[in-house]
Amino acid sequence: MKHKFLLTNPELDAQLAQIQRTIRLSKNGVVADSMLEHGLRYKKTFGVTTLRLKEIARDIQPDLALAERLWLLGIRETMILATLLAPAASFPETLAREWSQECDNQELIEQANMNLFQHLSYAVPFSLECIDADQKHLKSFGYTLAIRVSKRFKDHEIEQVVEKGLSTAAEKNDNYLNTSIANCLARFCRIDQPTASRIEKAVFESKDRDNIAIQLIRKFVENELIFLGYKEINS
Repeated sequence: MKHKFLLTNPELDAQLAQIQRTIRLSKNGVVADSMLEHGLRYKKTFGVTTLRLKEIARDIQPDLALAERLWLLGIRETMILATLLAPAASFPETLAREWSQECDNQELIEQANMNLFQHLSYAVPFSLECIDADQKHLKSFGYTLAIRVSKRFKDHEIEQVVEKGLSTAAEKNDNYLNTSIANCLARFCRIDQPTASRIEKAVFESKDRDNIAIQLIRKFVENELIFLGYKEINS
């Protein structure tokens, strides 16, 4: 995480200290140990449940300066709270790039997208930007965001995501990334039947169809098509 210096004031400092006290009082060692077992590593974590963090956030007025301070602490709970307290309507793209770059585990990727990024006015182009990135965690961030804002994508943007998703899955040996791609393409099938048909064609006619990752995507898309009634079982 980059070092960043922000102007402070006594009121903000007091609010930040109170939030940290509340987090410590909500500590859950069992949850913290479970996260370590599942590979969710942070600079520090108190194991506070996301439900409890949402309860804490409800009593705090959204504020960008406070959110930035919370994020920079690098603690799991303060980073998730930052995504809950950052005002989406005025969240700058430069900060979106910084935060997404630092979302390097599955939980933080999902929490940031659910709490904040899906509400940004520039969510679709930002999703495409992340999908184009070289880093695997940023690609995962982009596909996860695309799932949440799928109905805001235009046809040509969907085609880009499908093409890049299939290409990336065939090349990258990363289970979380490939699952993110599979979930994304399956979710796009919900937009309408013509879109679902185009995705089915692209997935099932892929030149890399024997690749394990492509087979995973095919399974996700096929299950979605069956669920939507666009495809019969074993058809």
